[in-house]
Amino acid sequence: MKNRIDTSRKKTPWDNQDETNPFETFVKNKYKENYNIKHPKLSETSEAELLNSIVLDKCRYCDGKNIRKYGLSKNGIKRYYCNDCKREFSVTTGTIFQNDKISITEWIEYLLDILYYGSFSLTSRVNKNSINTTIYWTNKLFTLLRDYQDDIVLKKNVYIDEMFYTVRKSDIKTNNGKKLRGISKNQYCIGIWFDNKNVIVKVECLGKPTVETTKAAFINHIEKGSTLIHDDEKSHKVLIKELNLENKSYKSATLKKLNDKKNSLRPINHICDLLRQFLNAHSGFDRENLQDLLNMFSFLMSRPRDRLKKVYIIFEKALTTKATLKYRDLFNSEKSDDN
Repeated sequence: MKNRIDTSRKKTPWDNQDETNPFETFVKNKYKENYNIKHPKLSETSEAELLNSIVLDKCRYCDGKNIRKYGLSKNGIKRYYCNDCKREFSVTTGTIFQNDKISITEWIEYLLDILYYGSFSLTSRVNKNSINTTIYWTNKLFTLLRDYQDDIVLKKNVYIDEMFYTVRKSDIKTNNGKKLRGISKNQYCIGIWFDNKNVIVKVECLGKPTVETTKAAFINHIEKGSTLIHDDEKSHKVLIKELNLENKSYKSATLKKLNDKKNSLRPINHICDLLRQFLNAHSGFDRENLQDLLNMFSFLMSRPRDRLKKVYIIFEKALTTKATLKYRDLFNSEKSDDN
């Protein structure tokens, strides 16, 4: 996701006017009130109380346990001092919230929008954030969810299918600088697996899947002895053999003649439709972020189903995972890529 022209959502057309009529004043003031509700000061929330409820037993920098309390920050958050590495830290040190000037309370509404079908622009407008703030936060979310699918193992009845998603022609070139030709070579093959509880979605390759790409992507994500329900794609057979899977395959030509209710692959077809909607809703992304978006979709579609429980999971992961991303590092990197 490239940075865009950054516009503050706090501004109104009448900010620099000495005089405004009653209607202009009313609109301006109500807009500002709404903006302040969306962007509370940390002192106006229970955020410090929440963060102080997390007890640290080791240094956020060196993991040493020779630490002691070191007063409070200006926002009332507990600080610690490590006697080993001689550094100060707090519960947000080394996390995606480190040095964040914006209240993490704002992440609740942001997550409810971006994890579903709200575009980057829509999420930015609804939450009254600049577009670059939304891009920055989304890259932080990408960082948190990068390993989300690693430990998912699908069981019992497992559906599988592939979806092809177009590569931007300017992004894919041969070694001599010429653009690749052919539909399959200009499309990412996305493998989609579903067991009625969890969804695994991975970029397999460019073009049609092979035994090697399917095996590499999914061999560790399905329990031995499960039943594989699929469209008889040849690359699936390696998993059936190596994992001793029960095989329920259906010819694509036959399925196309059936209405949706009688289609045995209806569950996975539904997931494919939702994935396409999700990617199209976030159409401003760079293809280099495709797997990151697929990780988001997997998180969205997997259990728990409740939206606020997902927000809770993100918050818990954010405050226990060592992962930082500075605003200037993200956008300076993207500027370098553009040059």
